Amino acid sequence: MGANKLPLEGIRVLELAEGWAGPWSPTLLADLGAEVIKIEAIQRLDNTRGPAQPPPGTPSYPNKSPGPRPWNICLTFIVCSRNKLSATLDLSRPLGLTLFKELVRLSDVVCTNMVTGVPEKLGISYARLREVKPDIVMLASCGFGATGPYATHVSMGGSMDAAAGHLWLRNYPDADPTEVSHSTHLDSVNSVTGAFAVLTALFRLRKVGKGQFIDTSGCETFMPHVGEAIMDYTMNGQVHQPMGNAHSAMAPHGCYRCAGEDRWVAISVATEKEWRALCQAMGRPALAADPRFADRESRCRNRAELDRLVESWTREIDHYEAMRRLEEVGVPAGAVLDNSEVYRDPHFSTRGFFQPVEHPDMGTYPLPGVIWKMTRTPGSIRLRPPTLGEHNEYVFKGLLSLSDSRYAQLDREQYIGTVPLVRPL
Repeated sequence: MGANKLPLEGIRVLELAEGWAGPWSPTLLADLGAEVIKIEAIQRLDNTRGPAQPPPGTPSYPNKSPGPRPWNICLTFIVCSRNKLSATLDLSRPLGLTLFKELVRLSDVVCTNMVTGVPEKLGISYARLREVKPDIVMLASCGFGATGPYATHVSMGGSMDAAAGHLWLRNYPDADPTEVSHSTHLDSVNSVTGAFAVLTALFRLRKVGKGQFIDTSGCETFMPHVGEAIMDYTMNGQVHQPMGNAHSAMAPHGCYRCAGEDRWVAISVATEKEWRALCQAMGRPALAADPRFADRESRCRNRAELDRLVESWTREIDHYEAMRRLEEVGVPAGAVLDNSEVYRDPHFSTRGFFQPVEHPDMGTYPLPGVIWKMTRTPGSIRLRPPTLGEHNEYVFKGLLSLSDSRYAQLDREQYIGTVPLVRPL
């Protein structure tokens, strides 16, 4: 591999996915150098492209201005579409299906998060695609996997959050589940797992020349993240109850109010050494010997009173200053940052995480960059998020060698296009 060659250069990935979990796996593969072609139909777009006619002032667009082509600049789409190409193709008609299979013949990986059964109805199941490309790798990523009683159930991040037991555990003791905020944590976990599985399948493909089908369940990929709670039940019959920011074996442990409006610091004390250091930092060394807090069990038993004492100190200090003081004495702590603070934090700017990107429909803005640093093959945002159907000519004239007249016919008959026929819901 050359010094500047990315690990997946020469690998082509077809993405038939929407939302967050489906497209984010191919994004990670694109960051590694794969040529990822996102395929949508102008009759039905990725739901992250936003509502049909967003009114001015909608916050999901740059400067809260949707502009004349909002489907190209909705932030939920922009954030997971870097380093990709965009092509449109209607797979619901025979010619569209034929053209898609021709693309599969020229590709290495197909990624989808369609609900189990939909690829079969469209004629693009793994079995059908193997007939076209015997060594194809196919990632099917959905909420409940390709088998089992729930396989055909439609799911989003919030429903997977509940089905995997995560929503129950991240509640507060005095609240019910209706008060828990929405989370798409499972989408991220599912997509990262999917990308890892594709890399594994590509490694095997290179060694033995055989592709394979990858079946991932969003719920199952997340369950190791709550493994302690699951194992406590399977081994001890113990059902974990919601604890908010508390921890079953650590105290103090939580978020504590700091000086200023809605400013907080997270503190986690696991050892006696850390506890003594916290007492010193608070200017109350005698607390370390207080019978109420003399050992871990006592601190957990009296955590409510302990939290009040800790917060009586933190609420007089800036959240960054609280973090600094505690880190200096070896107590794990972190300022709780809002979005603007994350962007302005000197740590992330020093690492160059945010990268300015120029887009024809939204201007120049910094976007979150590649999520790893590699010395030999550094990644970057090589390609800005594409506009809808921007690479149709490359895909159909270039890769598939269609004539100008045939390409024009596809456009005329609305197999392809750059403007949606039905705006995203």
